[in-house]
Amino acid sequence: MVVVAHPGDEAFGFGGAIAQAAASGAYVSVVCATRGHFDRRMFNPAPAPGGRNRSYQQPTVWRNLDTVREDEMRRSVGLLGVRVLRMLDYSEEGLAAVDFDDLVGRIVEPIRMHRPEVILTFGPDGITGDADHVVIGRAAEAAFRLAGEPLSHEDDLEEDQVAWRAAKLYHLVVAAGDLEPLGAAAPAEYGSAAAGGSVALELGELTGVKLAAISRHVSQTGSAGPFREWPPEARDRFLGVERYRLARSNLPVGAVAEAGLWDGLA
Repeated sequence: MVVVAHPGDEAFGFGGAIAQAAASGAYVSVVCATRGHFDRRMFNPAPAPGGRNRSYQQPTVWRNLDTVREDEMRRSVGLLGVRVLRMLDYSEEGLAAVDFDDLVGRIVEPIRMHRPEVILTFGPDGITGDADHVVIGRAAEAAFRLAGEPLSHEDDLEEDQVAWRAAKLYHLVVAAGDLEPLGAAAPAEYGSAAAGGSVALELGELTGVKLAAISRHVSQTGSAGPFREWPPEARDRFLGVERYRLARSNLPVGAVAEAGLWDGLA
């Protein structure tokens, strides 16, 4: 299970892990807290009525942006091989203001329903420093723990659900070395404060699948894609590795040396 804040997070951040897991036959689910409401571009004047979602004069301005972004996400996760997408319908840029316990409970419920062995989410840095990323990471970590406690959020349990203890929780890591292909274009706030990660995924041919999933988010990247001016080698080098740090584990201490997301699982 991958727990993210916004449409697009699943592809830009976790697309390689999702594609690898799905290709290996794993049942992959994604929980997304928002549908893209209140994107900053919504403050720009809307295009004139006429039945189209995009303004030709201002290509970055979209009407019904939340509907567009959810549709883009569904196309993205379908390409990656995700079985279930759960949208929680919070407002973008507003997760810090919601009831935290309620948000945790909304994540506990799909964990108990789908029973993932491995959960991926953002760490304390949020990778981009985005407040929504930070909050959803904290909530996912709390849900990882509380989903396994039978009396926690018991009112959220359906009749056929029971408490579920996932095996491992990982945080996405973007190391300083991973930003080298960006050169001077690397945003100052982008990346992880701590270096390294316990697991490095080499995507190989699946790099193309990740790129294709990212390209489904046209409202965010433009129809030409976010890497249109990059040499293919630099683009593939940047996209071709994902790193994750083990944040929590319910496996016996010292049971396995972390080399892959599935290590230690039967």
